[in-house]
Amino acid sequence: MSVPESAVGSETELLQCPYEISHMIMRKRFQVHLVRCRKNHPKAEVVTCPFNVTHRVNKVELEWHLSNCFDRKSFENFRNRPAPVVGLSSSIDRTFCESDSTHRSLCTSIASDVTIVGGEFVESSESWDDDPHVPSYNPTDYINKADVLRLPVGMTPSERNAFRLAERKRLQSLAK
Repeated sequence: MSVPESAVGSETELLQCPYEISHMIMRKRFQVHLVRCRKNHPKAEVVTCPFNVTHRVNKVELEWHLSNCFDRKSFENFRNRPAPVVGLSSSIDRTFCESDSTHRSLCTSIASDVTIVGGEFVESSESWDDDPHVPSYNPTDYINKADVLRLPVGMTPSERNAFRLAERKRLQSLAK
């Protein structure tokens, strides 16, 4: 795919549509175009790359694309990154699970010593279950007791008059 000389940078970089070769689309509009163009070519034998949804390739080229896809590297790095160490003890039980041909999980527990740098175990006697029961916040109760001017929204003229009269009485009783 050739890019015109006027197209500089990722914002104006033009990409070629996999459905229609004559379509040249800016990178920032490419995903939207793919969705729309797919509707115009329902019988096209184009499949989506599992590593990047903007990669659309012919079915026959999929295996080659998967072995050479640039975004596969970031996926493999994500998949194979070390698990974060959670907890503050020096010995952690790690459990590894594998699936066999019947899709049952076979789990093996392996104990290993892990050194945690800067970790410190702090015991606490605090229990959130022992806290006293506090009623939930009710905005209607609060506004009835607060010195706030309320507005009659969505009422008929007679309801507005009655509301204003009741509001005057409420505010006068709060002022006392």
